[in-house]
Amino acid sequence: MVGNALWPKPENQNYHQDSSAEKIKVRSNKVSIIIAARNNSPFLAETIESAFSQHVTCEVIYSDDCSFDDSLTIANRFLDQGLIIIEAPYHCGVCETRNRGASRATGNYLLFLDGDDILPPDYVEKHLDAMTPSTPFAYGGAEAFGSFSTLWEAPEWIKGDLWLRNFVNTSALWNRQAFETAGRWRNQINTMWDWDLALRGARLDTPAHSKAILQYRQHSDSWSANIQTKYEKRQEVLLPQMRRICSKISVGSIISGRLAEFFPEWMSAVAQSVKLIGSQEPVELILLDNSNNPETLSLLRLETNRYLNIFESIRIIPHPVSFTFSNEKERRNQVSRFMAHACNRLRVEMKGDIHWLIEDDIRVPLEAGINLFTKLTADWVPPNAVSGCYRNRHIETQFVGGHFDEYHIVNTFSEIGTETSSVDYCGTGCLMFWKDRTPRYWDSHYRDVPAHDWEWCAQIKESNGSILMLPSVHCGHVKSPEDILY
Repeated sequence: MVGNALWPKPENQNYHQDSSAEKIKVRSNKVSIIIAARNNSPFLAETIESAFSQHVTCEVIYSDDCSFDDSLTIANRFLDQGLIIIEAPYHCGVCETRNRGASRATGNYLLFLDGDDILPPDYVEKHLDAMTPSTPFAYGGAEAFGSFSTLWEAPEWIKGDLWLRNFVNTSALWNRQAFETAGRWRNQINTMWDWDLALRGARLDTPAHSKAILQYRQHSDSWSANIQTKYEKRQEVLLPQMRRICSKISVGSIISGRLAEFFPEWMSAVAQSVKLIGSQEPVELILLDNSNNPETLSLLRLETNRYLNIFESIRIIPHPVSFTFSNEKERRNQVSRFMAHACNRLRVEMKGDIHWLIEDDIRVPLEAGINLFTKLTADWVPPNAVSGCYRNRHIETQFVGGHFDEYHIVNTFSEIGTETSSVDYCGTGCLMFWKDRTPRYWDSHYRDVPAHDWEWCAQIKESNGSILMLPSVHCGHVKSPEDILY
């Protein structure tokens, strides 16, 4: 998402003039309504009429998915009103039927409508009012009618969380270029097509919340009615599935140069673990080079080039931040400030929906990526962050992670067992988290203690979020290339 969208626009005359100009520009563009349907003859006439009855004149296209009822006969009645009809020679499914209609459309904005739903006369108008030229899509609520009635209100974008569950219905208004760039409709799991498209489109810029309300028909033959009795069980499986299909992963690390000779082994372990994830979306790798050493930089380039077939992109970014200290207290404060600064830099540079931080002295096991990724995307409400387990190389009897008591005294794990644990804090050695469900900024101190990781975790817990630690991801903490602590 675009961070600037969260900040209020300046209240000045120039802004209002620009805003009005943008609205005029949006309103001057052509809108194509694409009705995609199969065997919806009992409701199709009412649906088509609602498209032609918009306050804004629209191009209306009916894309038929090889219906064997009277759908085409009914559609032909609207030819004199300008209806464009596309017939399919064979049944190809809703996604291809919608895409076929989009290919025929001539509008700069596209709106998709199922063959049994109804658009109120001001529906397109309200969507257009919410759009700017850079908005990928505008979405609104839906009101069910027919077998039952209810109102599904859509939240404002900054208050919603699209990765939890979908609130963008099929009949969002799409900027045509955003629709094409996002990859059009696709059929991944035979359902949740609108969620899949919205997740991809939301990466392009901030979507707009509209006041438009879709009239969403409920009847015995509708898709939603047919799955209603199995809804709970289906969601438990399908929600995680769609998150895994759509989410993009960014891997990030701060390379200090302290263990440069270990980097080839580090890079190999990370690459193989990423490969095992089998992500459908490409994975990027971002390395902040804090070594200030040309030889280390050459090594990074040499080793990362071996894995260009695994990562979509690999970027090595110079990060020559240094600090001085005269005692242990100053050193700890400076290190914590540096780590917070570097984590903030990584957050900006990493473009994925999921971020995976791996410190340069952590050796991840082969199954680290898939175990963390699976746990982070699971359940109705997935955790905000998940962590691997590794020992503290300064206090080898302790793991980096645990709980705070009511006096905020640290209770560190000395044993991790075999069960996944909810924790109050963990380290950044092997940490995977949702970018949009975790704190925007890392700070350096927690209650005057230099601990950027404790402070970040505390922000999650204060917002009722959750952090899980996985014993199944048991990492090695490297003291030297010959001495790895497990």
